Amino acid sequence: MKTILGFVVVVLLAGLVPLGLIALARSQTSTQPPVHPIQDMFKQQKFRPQRGNAMFADGRAMRPRLPGVTASSDLQVQNEMVNDRDNPHMIGDQNAPIELNDELTYQRVVEGTEPQADGKPGYVKRIPVKVSMDLLERGRERYTIHCAVCHGQGGYGDGTVALRAAEMQQAVNGDAAAWVAPKNYHSVDMRQQPVGKIYNTIANGVRSMPAYAKQISILDRWAIVAYVKALQRSQNAKAEDIPEAEKDKFESLIPNP
Repeated sequence: MKTILGFVVVVLLAGLVPLGLIALARSQTSTQPPVHPIQDMFKQQKFRPQRGNAMFADGRAMRPRLPGVTASSDLQVQNEMVNDRDNPHMIGDQNAPIELNDELTYQRVVEGTEPQADGKPGYVKRIPVKVSMDLLERGRERYTIHCAVCHGQGGYGDGTVALRAAEMQQAVNGDAAAWVAPKNYHSVDMRQQPVGKIYNTIANGVRSMPAYAKQISILDRWAIVAYVKALQRSQNAKAEDIPEAEKDKFESLIPNP
């Protein structure tokens, strides 16, 4: 009887050894990869980025995007949340995403282009999303975050980064000719520039300005464009732009004829 009891105790203790080893392994860090009894897709034949592949005529494992093919996830533009502390809401109170149901809408919203009278592609001249105070407020916020450091709060190209860069260039070379200063949004050429061109510049960059497509979403780019146009209008407003019902509030600012 004692022999049988001793054997049972030994078996039970032996059965605890694997559990103890598992607990020990889970409580310690290791440089070795984890053990995968069932491999599934953990180990598989694959090509790492920038590797060659003789199966394709161009010898590249990384395949280029097929012309005319768009991911289904790119056929929607998600609405952005307005960061209103007291009343957070979607732009224009529209919770549903913007649907890009046809190629022309896709080009206008995502690329900022559309066919011109001669059939050739060109920049859109009207903002292709609904413009509202929410969109302008969102644009003001995004502009302050991403754009004002170079273009300035008022859009005159006098942001702190631009001023500092010009100052450093002056100290190094004796002149600031090599520094491509940010555009003044209130210059004649910028006021005449199509909204699609401004959108394209935000997305892809130009001269000293890098591309912001990764940092700024599609709807936020249009929000910034709308705010830039509002800035231009504010700095080039005329007395006749003031509604009749509001003119008495601005009499002291309206020059006498």
